[in-house]
Amino acid sequence: MRAMIGWLDRGWRLFATGLSFLVFGIGGLAMALVAFPLVNLVVRNAGGRQRFAQRLIRNTWKIYLRFMSGLGVLTLEVRGGEHLLSDRGTIVIANHPTLLDIVILMSLLGRAQCVVKEGVWRNPFMRSAVRAANFVPNLSDADALLAACQDALSAGNNLIIFPEGTRTVPGRERKYHRGFAHLALRTGAPLRLVALACDPPTLLKGDRWYDIPSRRPHFRVQVLEKVHLPDMGLDTATPLAVTCSPSFPPTWIRAGRFFCASAWLKQWAA
Repeated sequence: MRAMIGWLDRGWRLFATGLSFLVFGIGGLAMALVAFPLVNLVVRNAGGRQRFAQRLIRNTWKIYLRFMSGLGVLTLEVRGGEHLLSDRGTIVIANHPTLLDIVILMSLLGRAQCVVKEGVWRNPFMRSAVRAANFVPNLSDADALLAACQDALSAGNNLIIFPEGTRTVPGRERKYHRGFAHLALRTGAPLRLVALACDPPTLLKGDRWYDIPSRRPHFRVQVLEKVHLPDMGLDTATPLAVTCSPSFPPTWIRAGRFFCASAWLKQWAA
């Protein structure tokens, strides 16, 4: 009997996961071809259009996650989410274990922006959305990218950055990019540190949509402290350090907190 229940549960979650991906595709296409072109057409003020698009994206992802949760595909636990909603002009640094990380973060953040690849920026199906929300394009010009990020932060937007640049590959050594360190030192913007986890793991890099785990995955979001670099001094490392080695940037939890110091950022940016 227990085996039958387990088989039925897995079968339902497989169907519900497929349905969720179908809704994602159809909904994304409708947003790109209908909703955001209308936003660009009707809301003429650039600032108002950006804020409207950001709210639309955030609320759409919130509804989508509730839809997945209601189907039994996943459960979601958020601790400290109120901080993300009130943050302004902040660089949000997070690990990147699963495909849903950006969806979860954008559903929680007010005034969220991302750096998008040139292909996304120019994609005819996606450009209306990313341009309405005024996302930052990465057009292979590092100085222009840093300047655009600085402008976004100065305007009160929050910038989501995954230092790994892509989803974590299980079993491989993590590699991190220096861009966020350069940006933090250049702008002096505060860093909001977020830890994401999923148990059991699912939607990892290389996973197919139908590679569902044996039980319903539980996603956890831990919003941790905000680090204000000017308050720390350029040569001060905090006692929260896990390590100062650039080969393993201290971005993850120790004793329920994060470490990030301007001394380490200077070393990492070098």
